[in-house]
Amino acid sequence: MNLGEWRLALAYPALARLPLSLAWRSAARIGRWSGHERRNALIAVSAGLEKAFPGIGADAGRLRVWTRDYLDMFSREAMDVFCMPRLNRENVGEYIHLRGIHHLEEARRHGRGVILVLNHYSRVIMILVRLGLMGVRMSMLTMRIDEKNPDLSPFMRAFLRTKVERLLGFMGGRCLTLGENLRPIYEGLRRGEIWIILSDAYMPQFGSWREFPFLGGILQLPGGIERIAARTGAHLVYGVTHESGPDRLDCELRPLPPDPAEGLAAAVRELEKDVLASPGQWWQWNILDFIWRPA
Repeated sequence: MNLGEWRLALAYPALARLPLSLAWRSAARIGRWSGHERRNALIAVSAGLEKAFPGIGADAGRLRVWTRDYLDMFSREAMDVFCMPRLNRENVGEYIHLRGIHHLEEARRHGRGVILVLNHYSRVIMILVRLGLMGVRMSMLTMRIDEKNPDLSPFMRAFLRTKVERLLGFMGGRCLTLGENLRPIYEGLRRGEIWIILSDAYMPQFGSWREFPFLGGILQLPGGIERIAARTGAHLVYGVTHESGPDRLDCELRPLPPDPAEGLAAAVRELEKDVLASPGQWWQWNILDFIWRPA
């Protein structure tokens, strides 16, 4: 294990025993990164930010703030995995606030299921923890975290498995991974289930792509959400988590148009608003070249 993995294996679990506020506030100080990983992340994230925001390289102070926000957010996102078991219905409201639950309820009234559209933005799993503790049952589609994903080390595979297992304990549903038969999603949505799909996921083998205006350029996303919604009659709802502080998260559900194509396009516009509000919270700067190009 490298230094970053030792921190995740030892320091994070130990700090997670502190009062929750202290645990989250301490996460950024120890970081989840080894020195080599941190340097590589800073280079990749800075390059992505400079492509989308021409001229930001000349504003060293602002670029430094955005990249620091990025690294610190990931440190707290890792701490979330170890703090999750300590959250319950009695204390979750102190740390995770949620607006817009009525949009999810309205989307379910038509009798079909709902695709809750999330993105790799901020501490994304915590909105699901909050919803789960409110009694909302959900299932999710995620990347492969088994041996068939060659990009994961054995340590990261184990860490992500723990993350998914703990999250499913709140969600109450099931987890389907990319590459598996998607029939359970189609059948579940037709039965009225809620499925979580991240719209900004990237894998080279995705077969169909949609293009959207985004940050003055073109964002390329998989078209699976639109296709699944069209075939099942599912409605789309947008969800996002914002950090108001290390130990305070403001989550929000927003309505999307019922037409699948219009709904996905609207979700991208919502993502753009969130990225502009807090650029350092979007995970995908390090892979921007694969999903975005200048207009």
